[in-house]
Amino acid sequence: MKALGIALLLSSVAVHGDVLSNFSPFLGSPEPDYSPQDLVPDQSMEDARYAPFSPADSDFGVQQVLGARPDRAPVNFFLNFDLNYTDNAPAPTPAMEDGSWFSSILIGASWQPHIACGWFADVGITQEFFDFDEGNATDFENMQPYFGVVKNLVDLDDTIFYARYEYQRLTLGSFSNSNYSGQRLRAGLQKSLFVTSRQQLAGSISTAYEFKSDPGRFERMEYAAELTYTWWFTDDLAGTASYRAAYWDFDSFGRHDWNHTAGVELTYRICKNASAYTNVYYSNNDSNSAFGVNDFEAWQAGLGIGLNYSF
Repeated sequence: MKALGIALLLSSVAVHGDVLSNFSPFLGSPEPDYSPQDLVPDQSMEDARYAPFSPADSDFGVQQVLGARPDRAPVNFFLNFDLNYTDNAPAPTPAMEDGSWFSSILIGASWQPHIACGWFADVGITQEFFDFDEGNATDFENMQPYFGVVKNLVDLDDTIFYARYEYQRLTLGSFSNSNYSGQRLRAGLQKSLFVTSRQQLAGSISTAYEFKSDPGRFERMEYAAELTYTWWFTDDLAGTASYRAAYWDFDSFGRHDWNHTAGVELTYRICKNASAYTNVYYSNNDSNSAFGVNDFEAWQAGLGIGLNYSF
């Protein structure tokens, strides 16, 4: 009887719904997005100018006038407002999950000061708020501070390497009501695979080790790859298609998940510090957990506006 009781207890824990799986359609890609132009110490200026045309330009190319590099790297602030609809809003139990409108607010700040020899520090924090219209859906908050390093590997054709420590905490309607917290180490490479004046194909690979979580059953290794294709229709209007695949290898109960997210987004730059966008995303999680409790799929569509400011 004792052995049977332990087996039932372990089974009930193993098949408990994963809050990360349920919420993942709304959390976006965890991959950071770096630009090689921002990681060149002697050229990272906001308002570069070009030299006047001269007869020799055809031999030497366009001559950019490089101004003085600022003494301190700017701190970047951003604020996003979104209104979305999903056909699978997170709820206390899978049977209660249903479609819902929801609003989200993302507030964040980042700082990338130059350290030495082309290495940059990478420090930031984001805080998200999700508010669902459907009564059964679970409102929640997602906080993610991080710090690490990043370097543009010029000799490898502007391949970007990064490594960072991340902390994540999900709370349900109140900052004191935490459903999940985790600490992980993430490292990866990003590369522009194809670039023209109007198109860009970029790829990335990464691995993340979650060495501490609460509840502990969420500790895992993640192996991920992502592709992003962008077409600039005009200087201010761009369309982007992206796909991300991740394999989660959990420490407990022999659990393995395949997680897929694909989507398209249309972005219009209103001015230097503001943009509007609309998007559609599909997410799918395929787990070997018993009874399929950690399997899900969800469609999400919406629109939003993003603001950014640096000083």
